[in-house]
Amino acid sequence: MRKFPKKIRKKRGTRTCGYGRVGQHRKTGQRAGRGKTTQWKKSKKSYYLKQKELGFPDPDWNMGKKGFKRPQDITRIYKTNTLNIKDLDQKIDKLVLENIASKTGNTYIINLNDINIQKILGRGEINKKINISVNRASKQAMDKIEAAGGKITLLTETE
Repeated sequence: MRKFPKKIRKKRGTRTCGYGRVGQHRKTGQRAGRGKTTQWKKSKKSYYLKQKELGFPDPDWNMGKKGFKRPQDITRIYKTNTLNIKDLDQKIDKLVLENIASKTGNTYIINLNDINIQKILGRGEINKKINISVNRASKQAMDKIEAAGGKITLLTETE
């Protein structure tokens, strides 16, 4: 048997049931946040310190802020669309059919800006003669294309 009635029984019928302004006893601030957000600072501090003392703090309890997330519009500025030469070697015939590239004899001619590619990379092998116009190209890609008999025209300076 309780010595005193519960506070909630005493305050029934009043607007805030003894918790001050409306809304002060509602959400997660009363219980130190949801999950493991700020509990290590408030209600679970002794538990956290004990765990830390034993050498295995919970990995989800990250103290403090770590870095920041770049805004997407900034990230998009630095995003470079790339293409490897092995992919270009496979797709070049399809690009000729779509009138993005052209073929004269056994030489293909393509401007990669037309398909929104800023840089060509040197992964894979190339077997066709391709003359490419592109903003940037890796050194390995340039060597492989020239070894296959093709040519690279850089629209901007080399990286």
